[in-house]
Amino acid sequence: MGFFDKLKNKVEATMNNKASSETRGALNSVKQGAEKLTNEAIKNFKRKDKTFTFDRLPENVDELKALPQANLQDPFGTVALVILALSNYNKDLDKTVEMLNYLKGPAPLMGQELGRMRDQLKGKDYLMRSYFAGTNPDNNYTPTNPLTLTVFDNPYSYDNEKDGYVTLWVHSSGADNDRQVRLRKKGSTGEWFLNEEYLLPGIRVPNEDNPWA
Repeated sequence: MGFFDKLKNKVEATMNNKASSETRGALNSVKQGAEKLTNEAIKNFKRKDKTFTFDRLPENVDELKALPQANLQDPFGTVALVILALSNYNKDLDKTVEMLNYLKGPAPLMGQELGRMRDQLKGKDYLMRSYFAGTNPDNNYTPTNPLTLTVFDNPYSYDNEKDGYVTLWVHSSGADNDRQVRLRKKGSTGEWFLNEEYLLPGIRVPNEDNPWA
Protein backbone atom coordinates (compact mmCIF):
# COMPACT_ATOMS: atom_id res chain seq x y z
CA MET A 1 0.00 0.00 0.00
CA GLY A 2 1.48 3.36 -1.08
CA PHE A 3 1.70 6.56 0.95
CA PHE A 4 -1.32 8.15 -0.68
CA ASP A 5 -3.40 5.00 -0.22
CA LYS A 6 -2.53 5.03 3.48
CA LEU A 7 -3.48 8.69 3.69
CA LYS A 8 -6.81 8.03 1.99
CA ASN A 9 -7.58 5.13 4.34
CA LYS A 10 -6.70 7.21 7.38
CA VAL A 11 -9.05 9.94 6.22
CA GLU A 12 -11.83 7.41 5.65
CA ALA A 13 -11.35 6.02 9.16
CA THR A 14 -11.55 9.52 10.60
CA MET A 15 -14.71 10.27 8.62
CA ASN A 16 -16.35 7.19 10.06
CA ASN A 17 -15.97 8.67 13.55
CA LYS A 18 -18.20 11.42 14.86
CA ALA A 19 -17.40 14.72 13.18
CA SER A 20 -19.15 17.92 12.20
CA SER A 21 -20.39 18.44 8.66
CA GLU A 22 -17.65 21.03 8.13
CA THR A 23 -15.01 18.56 9.30
CA ARG A 24 -16.41 15.84 7.07
CA GLY A 25 -16.35 18.20 4.12
CA ALA A 26 -12.72 19.09 4.72
CA LEU A 27 -11.75 15.46 5.18
CA ASN A 28 -13.58 14.51 1.99
CA SER A 29 -11.54 17.11 0.11
CA VAL A 30 -8.35 15.62 1.53
CA LYS A 31 -9.52 12.14 0.50
CA GLN A 32 -10.23 13.28 -3.04
CA GLY A 33 -6.82 14.94 -3.17
CA ALA A 34 -5.13 11.72 -2.02
CA GLU A 35 -7.03 9.72 -4.64
CA LYS A 36 -5.94 12.17 -7.34
CA LEU A 37 -2.30 11.99 -6.26
CA THR A 38 -2.48 8.19 -6.16
CA ASN A 39 -3.93 8.03 -9.67
CA GLU A 40 -1.30 10.45 -10.95
CA ALA A 41 1.51 8.42 -9.37
CA ILE A 42 0.22 5.24 -11.03
CA LYS A 43 -0.27 7.01 -14.36
CA ASN A 44 3.29 8.38 -14.36
CA PHE A 45 4.91 5.15 -13.19
CA LYS A 46 7.34 3.66 -15.71
CA ARG A 47 7.43 -0.09 -15.41
CA LYS A 48 10.85 -1.69 -15.21
CA ASP A 49 11.27 -4.97 -17.06
CA LYS A 50 14.24 -7.32 -17.01
CA THR A 51 14.43 -10.24 -19.41
CA PHE A 52 16.66 -13.22 -18.66
CA THR A 53 17.84 -15.90 -21.08
CA PHE A 54 19.10 -19.37 -20.13
CA ASP A 55 20.46 -22.20 -22.24
CA ARG A 56 19.07 -24.85 -19.90
CA LEU A 57 17.48 -25.39 -16.51
CA PRO A 58 19.84 -25.95 -13.57
CA GLU A 59 19.42 -29.41 -12.04
CA ASN A 60 21.22 -28.85 -8.73
CA VAL A 61 22.42 -26.08 -6.47
CA ASP A 62 25.93 -26.02 -7.95
CA GLU A 63 24.55 -25.42 -11.43
CA LEU A 64 22.27 -22.72 -10.01
CA LYS A 65 25.18 -21.01 -8.27
CA ALA A 66 27.12 -20.98 -11.54
CA LEU A 67 24.59 -18.60 -13.10
CA PRO A 68 25.44 -14.87 -13.00
CA GLN A 69 22.20 -14.03 -11.20
CA ALA A 70 23.24 -16.27 -8.29
CA ASN A 71 25.16 -13.45 -6.59
CA LEU A 72 21.63 -12.34 -5.56
CA GLN A 73 22.47 -8.66 -5.83
CA ASP A 74 19.49 -8.02 -8.11
CA PRO A 75 15.96 -8.87 -6.91
CA PHE A 76 14.82 -9.34 -10.51
CA GLY A 77 17.52 -11.97 -10.99
CA THR A 78 16.52 -13.76 -7.80
CA VAL A 79 12.95 -14.09 -9.09
CA ALA A 80 14.25 -15.62 -12.31
CA LEU A 81 16.25 -18.18 -10.32
CA VAL A 82 13.20 -19.08 -8.22
CA ILE A 83 11.34 -20.00 -11.40
CA LEU A 84 14.27 -22.06 -12.64
CA ALA A 85 14.53 -23.94 -9.35
CA LEU A 86 10.81 -24.70 -9.14
CA SER A 87 10.92 -25.97 -12.73
CA ASN A 88 13.00 -28.89 -11.43
CA TYR A 89 10.44 -29.93 -8.79
CA ASN A 90 8.99 -32.97 -10.56
CA LYS A 91 12.40 -34.16 -11.69
CA ASP A 92 14.22 -34.20 -8.35
CA LEU A 93 12.53 -32.91 -5.20
CA ASP A 94 15.61 -33.03 -2.96
CA LYS A 95 17.78 -31.07 -5.35
CA THR A 96 14.98 -28.57 -5.89
CA VAL A 97 14.73 -28.01 -2.14
CA GLU A 98 18.50 -27.42 -2.00
CA MET A 99 18.24 -24.78 -4.71
CA LEU A 100 15.28 -23.09 -3.05
CA ASN A 101 16.99 -23.08 0.34
CA TYR A 102 19.97 -21.34 -1.25
CA LEU A 103 17.54 -18.71 -2.60
CA LYS A 104 15.80 -18.47 0.78
CA GLY A 105 19.03 -17.63 2.59
CA PRO A 106 18.66 -17.28 6.37
CA ALA A 107 15.05 -18.55 6.31
CA PRO A 108 14.96 -22.04 4.71
CA LEU A 109 11.78 -23.71 3.51
CA MET A 110 9.28 -24.75 6.16
CA GLY A 111 7.13 -27.86 6.15
CA GLN A 112 3.99 -25.97 5.23
CA GLU A 113 5.73 -24.46 2.21
CA LEU A 114 6.84 -27.90 1.05
CA GLY A 115 3.31 -29.21 1.52
CA ARG A 116 1.89 -26.39 -0.57
CA MET A 117 4.36 -27.13 -3.35
CA ARG A 118 3.41 -30.80 -3.31
CA ASP A 119 -0.30 -29.99 -3.51
CA GLN A 120 0.01 -27.40 -6.26
CA LEU A 121 2.99 -28.50 -8.34
CA LYS A 122 3.32 -32.29 -8.22
CA GLY A 123 2.73 -33.79 -11.68
CA LYS A 124 2.25 -30.35 -13.26
CA ASP A 125 5.47 -29.58 -15.09
CA TYR A 126 3.54 -27.28 -17.42
CA LEU A 127 2.78 -24.84 -14.60
CA MET A 128 6.33 -23.54 -14.28
CA ARG A 129 6.86 -23.72 -18.04
CA SER A 130 4.05 -21.18 -18.42
CA TYR A 131 6.39 -18.43 -17.17
CA PHE A 132 8.70 -18.79 -20.17
CA ALA A 133 8.33 -17.01 -23.48
CA GLY A 134 6.60 -18.79 -26.35
CA THR A 135 4.30 -20.91 -24.18
CA ASN A 136 0.52 -21.23 -24.28
CA PRO A 137 -2.08 -23.96 -23.65
CA ASP A 138 -2.33 -24.76 -27.35
CA ASN A 139 1.33 -25.77 -27.64
CA ASN A 140 1.24 -27.55 -24.25
CA TYR A 141 3.36 -24.79 -22.75
CA THR A 142 6.41 -25.53 -24.87
CA PRO A 143 8.93 -22.68 -24.44
CA THR A 144 11.14 -21.28 -27.13
CA ASN A 145 14.89 -21.87 -27.03
CA PRO A 146 16.86 -20.43 -25.42
CA LEU A 147 14.63 -20.22 -22.36
CA THR A 148 13.48 -16.65 -21.80
CA LEU A 149 11.46 -15.05 -19.01
CA THR A 150 10.69 -11.48 -17.98
CA VAL A 151 10.40 -10.05 -14.47
CA PHE A 152 8.82 -6.65 -13.87
CA ASP A 153 7.70 -4.25 -11.14
CA ASN A 154 4.58 -2.14 -10.61
CA PRO A 155 3.68 1.06 -8.71
CA TYR A 156 3.43 -0.82 -5.39
CA SER A 157 6.59 -2.94 -5.69
CA TYR A 158 8.70 -0.72 -3.45
CA ASP A 159 6.21 0.32 -0.76
CA ASN A 160 8.12 -1.65 1.89
CA GLU A 161 11.62 -1.26 0.49
CA LYS A 162 12.75 0.74 3.54
CA ASP A 163 11.99 -2.37 5.61
CA GLY A 164 13.99 -4.53 3.21
CA TYR A 165 11.16 -5.93 1.06
CA VAL A 166 10.42 -5.67 -2.66
CA THR A 167 7.61 -7.38 -4.57
CA LEU A 168 8.11 -8.21 -8.26
CA TRP A 169 5.90 -9.83 -10.87
CA VAL A 170 5.95 -12.36 -13.71
CA HIS A 171 3.42 -13.32 -16.35
CA SER A 172 2.04 -16.83 -16.75
CA SER A 173 0.72 -17.63 -20.21
CA GLY A 174 -1.96 -19.80 -18.61
CA ALA A 175 -3.33 -17.28 -16.09
CA ASP A 176 -5.43 -14.14 -16.37
CA ASN A 177 -3.50 -12.30 -13.65
CA ASP A 178 0.23 -11.82 -13.18
CA ARG A 179 1.90 -13.59 -10.28
CA GLN A 180 4.06 -12.02 -7.57
CA VAL A 181 7.24 -12.91 -5.74
CA ARG A 182 8.31 -11.12 -2.57
CA LEU A 183 12.03 -10.63 -1.85
CA ARG A 184 13.82 -9.65 1.33
CA LYS A 185 17.19 -7.94 1.40
CA LYS A 186 19.97 -8.97 3.77
CA GLY A 187 21.40 -5.65 4.85
CA SER A 188 24.93 -6.79 5.61
CA THR A 189 25.51 -8.35 2.17
CA GLY A 190 23.00 -6.64 -0.13
CA GLU A 191 21.67 -10.03 -1.22
CA TRP A 192 18.01 -10.39 -2.19
CA PHE A 193 16.48 -13.64 -0.95
CA LEU A 194 13.14 -15.27 -1.63
CA ASN A 195 10.63 -14.36 1.07
CA GLU A 196 7.32 -15.55 -0.40
CA GLU A 197 6.17 -16.68 -3.84
CA TYR A 198 2.69 -16.86 -5.31
CA LEU A 199 3.59 -18.74 -8.48
CA LEU A 200 1.82 -22.04 -7.96
CA PRO A 201 -1.96 -21.56 -8.14
CA GLY A 202 -3.50 -23.51 -11.00
CA ILE A 203 -3.56 -22.30 -14.59
CA ARG A 204 -5.38 -23.43 -17.73
CA VAL A 205 -4.44 -27.01 -18.48
CA PRO A 206 -2.49 -27.77 -21.67
CA ASN A 207 -4.47 -29.06 -24.61
CA GLU A 208 -2.97 -32.52 -24.24
CA ASP A 209 -4.64 -32.77 -20.80
CA ASN A 210 -7.87 -31.00 -21.73
CA PRO A 211 -10.70 -33.37 -22.70
CA TRP A 212 -12.61 -30.42 -24.24
CA ALA A 213 -9.76 -29.15 -26.41
